[in-house]
Amino acid sequence: MLKSVFISSKKHKLSLLISSKEVAALSDFLEITINEKVLILNTNLGLEIYYQSDIDYTNLITHSFLLIASKKGNETTEYRIAPFKTLTELKNGMQQMLERLNSMPLAFGSYSKSIMHQLGKSYEKNNQIIASLFSVWKQILMMQNLHEQSNFKLKQFEKILKDFDEKSNVNAILKQLIANATNTMRQN
Repeated sequence: MLKSVFISSKKHKLSLLISSKEVAALSDFLEITINEKVLILNTNLGLEIYYQSDIDYTNLITHSFLLIASKKGNETTEYRIAPFKTLTELKNGMQQMLERLNSMPLAFGSYSKSIMHQLGKSYEKNNQIIASLFSVWKQILMMQNLHEQSNFKLKQFEKILKDFDEKSNVNAILKQLIANATNTMRQN
C-alpha cells in the first residue's frame, strides 16, 4: 500500500529541487487531491514523495511537481522520475539508493541528517507513513547484514533509525501520559 515517487535532477547538482515553501504547498495539494496523508522528503539528492493508497497517483504527483518546477524555467527532460508502485519496487529502489549513497560518505551523512530532521518535524502528522518507511528501511538493512554487505555507514544509518524510532515512541508515550493526567485532573 505504501507507494513512492523519487524525483532528482539529471544535472547532479547538490541543491534542493524546490523550496520548503513549495514542498508545503505541494504536500497540501496532494493530500487534498489524494485524500490521504503525503510525506515529502526534500534533500539535496532530490524529492522523495511517499503516500499510502491502493490507487497509483504517479501522474498526478509528477505533473504537480513539474508545474512547480516549470516556474523556474526548468523542463521535464531535466529530471529523473522513478515511481515505485509496489512494496517490492520500493524496496529495490531504496536498496539501490542506499548502495549508491554508501559509496559517497559525505552525501550519505548529509542525507541521513536531513531526512531525520524532516521526519522529526512531520512525525505527528505522518506517523503511519513513517512507520511503514522505517519498516522498509529495516528490512533492507537486515538483508544487507545477512549478506554481510553492511559497512560502517549502513550500520550508522541503522543506528540513527533505531534512535529516531525510540525517541518518537517515547514522545508518543509521554504525550499520552500527559493527556491522561490532565484529563484526570479536570474531573471532579
